[in-house]
Amino acid sequence: MTLIINPFTQSGNCPEQAIISQSLASQIFSPLTRDGGAVEVYGERGLGKSTILRCIANPLEEWQEYFKDRIFVFLNCQDTVIPPSANEFWIQIAKELERKLPANPIKDKCRALLARATKGLEITHNDFHEVLDVAGGASKKIVLVLDDFNVLIQTEPDRLNNTRAFLQGLRSLTTRDTNQANLVVSTRYTLYESCKPLALPNYSAFDNGFSLCRLSFFNKKELLHLLERVLQTEQPEFNSAEQNYVAYLSGFHPQLAQIAAAQIFDRRMEEKAPLDDLSPVGERFKSEASPIFETLFQGASELEKILLMLVALQSLKGKVTGASYDITDLPNIFSEREREINDLTERGLLNREQDNPPQWEIFSPIFQWWILKEIESEDPEQLEARRKVWGNLLTQKRVEQVGTLVEFIKKNRTVIENFARFVLENIGVEIPL
Repeated sequence: MTLIINPFTQSGNCPEQAIISQSLASQIFSPLTRDGGAVEVYGERGLGKSTILRCIANPLEEWQEYFKDRIFVFLNCQDTVIPPSANEFWIQIAKELERKLPANPIKDKCRALLARATKGLEITHNDFHEVLDVAGGASKKIVLVLDDFNVLIQTEPDRLNNTRAFLQGLRSLTTRDTNQANLVVSTRYTLYESCKPLALPNYSAFDNGFSLCRLSFFNKKELLHLLERVLQTEQPEFNSAEQNYVAYLSGFHPQLAQIAAAQIFDRRMEEKAPLDDLSPVGERFKSEASPIFETLFQGASELEKILLMLVALQSLKGKVTGASYDITDLPNIFSEREREINDLTERGLLNREQDNPPQWEIFSPIFQWWILKEIESEDPEQLEARRKVWGNLLTQKRVEQVGTLVEFIKKNRTVIENFARFVLENIGVEIPL
């Protein structure tokens, strides 16, 4: 029996899995052609930041001509810099650079630094300035590609000074007179937002000089490009219903689209044909996607969580029988929180459905179902803690209204399950593919 590998199964952060348009490639790589150029890649979880950073560390063939003199050093800060400290960061950078290079003066310099570290002596950015000078003597430039960089931006009160010193030292590698390094970092939110607690009147912000590259959800072309992976196997290409169902479940979120496509592929293998009934795929998707939904929701602020809950409740009305509650005042709440609503929309978690009156929907109907389940599952202590947060963000009248909506959900659990069935069976929905 021939083994057929599912082409949509995630396999780490493989650069070959990156879907990078020409415009995105230009946006990323252009700043790195100049000395000291720095790039920040940011966006919600599951958009492919890690995969793209590994692709940067192994430049596309058409860009390699520009980077013959560059040495790319990739580091996942979350998985490697343990504990997250400046000294450990520079040790790991020296290790990775030493491991990557053949015998040459740069490798020798890194070995000397690591030998010092084994004796308990700290390595600092000043030591890496010397590495840059050795590299410059060999007509080489160094590009530090730093994934999950936000773990090193520690803003607890007792760590602020150390973090400022570390970031200033790292930034100095890009602003020195000669032999400047390049930086690429990935973060969930912008460096500007992440570094706000570090701001001082005469403190030069770390993010100065960075070119911003915000990752977004897939567009139509990118989603179809992902689904073309099925042609790597003996399976026929996805039909329009299967394409639509991937788009519908995932809301064009890249990681969720990959999960949905993988589930369709596995189901096809079981059925030995393209699928007539896709609802079992949706059931599997609910389980597989849950950790991503958890990450997206927990990464939101308390106010954003409230807004997501309210949008989920508003969208529920009219889609299932028995959902009877007052939502007439919700547009006023949304208009008063326009900045947060717009940010959620820019991050892809909300879609604006109409302008007048303004109305939004959660990007994925399964994520909407997950949020409703989150409301239902809160115990009295959690609900009371959340009510206290609401009291600091909303008027008392609206706190009571939100509480009424939450109580409705908790007392009418069948409404949630009816909605889940509605979602999973809604295969015929027209998606603009």
